[in-house]
Amino acid sequence: MAETTIRPPKQKRSHASLERVLTASKSLLEERGFDGFTIQDASQRAGVSVGAIYARFGSKVGLLRAVHMDTMASIEARHEELAAEERDAANAREAVVAAVRRVADIFREREDLLRAFMHLGAVDEAIAKRGSESSIDLAHRFAAAVLEHRGEIRHPDPEKAVDVAYRMAYCTFARQVMYGPTFESDRPIPWDDLVSEIGNACAAYLLSEPGSQA
Repeated sequence: MAETTIRPPKQKRSHASLERVLTASKSLLEERGFDGFTIQDASQRAGVSVGAIYARFGSKVGLLRAVHMDTMASIEARHEELAAEERDAANAREAVVAAVRRVADIFREREDLLRAFMHLGAVDEAIAKRGSESSIDLAHRFAAAVLEHRGEIRHPDPEKAVDVAYRMAYCTFARQVMYGPTFESDRPIPWDDLVSEIGNACAAYLLSEPGSQA
């Protein structure tokens, strides 16, 4: 599927209408998911005509892609804020645990909206591509924070090990958001406990001598 080009608003009133449509669409996706989302409902909630929405976005897919792009931009701004908070870690263990929690926070803060887009990304190439770009941006920030303490990492390839630790954290939290707490296992673990355990697991993997956990 080709990427969607949105006609930029030229007037202040048009810009306000665009923002209302994006905000309304986000709230509807959070409440009802992708399958329950309609342009008619977005129109009613935003106070913008269906015709105006189609004129701006072209289709429901175009609108959803625009909402996704706007969401990813706000999440990436949050990446930067969270990365700044991690610079004060006193040692590698603190940095790893904090970085894992920041990944978890990104998912937790927009859980319902991200769930909708994860499902949509499975069938929409443009949304999957943009989502991947955002995930990679977060990976780079995770690595930068942890590799500030490179000398404490015991793995012979610190860059690869940090990337693996990020994947463990990211994929665990993504699947929790997408499918719920009992998809892989029927033992539910409270979110905060799960985040703590993943942080400890990543720290043990990165900071222990290879083979010492056998």
